[in-house]
Order: sequence, then structure tokens, then C-alpha cells
Amino acid sequence: MNSLKSLGVFALLAAVAFAISQAPDIYQVILAITLVIIVYSLVSYVVSHRRRLRDQRIAGV
Repeated sequence: MNSLKSLGVFALLAAVAFAISQAPDIYQVILAITLVIIVYSLVSYVVSHRRRLRDQRIAGV
């Protein structure tokens, strides 16, 4: 992992910590974070599946 990527991860964690500390309703923040993680996971899975199918089609498998 390069230094800019790790800096981005650190900034993201700091932003989440700040949002949690400033939020009046912690459960809404946790819900929003959970939804973002779920959507990101689903998008990553769909992109990975499409890439695998494309690679198989190109390889003639």
C-alpha cells in the first residue's frame, strides 16, 4: 500500500471518528456507515463478477 493510499485510509478513519463524536444520534451514524459498507461490497462483487466473465470469454474457457 503506497503512502497516499494509507494517508487516505487514515483521513477516512479520522472523518468517521469526528462524525461519530459530533453526531446527536449515534445509531443513525452507525446505520449510514453500515449501508455504505454494504453498497461498496455489492458494487465490488458485481464488478469482480463481470471482470471474471469477461476474462473467461476472452480466454475461451
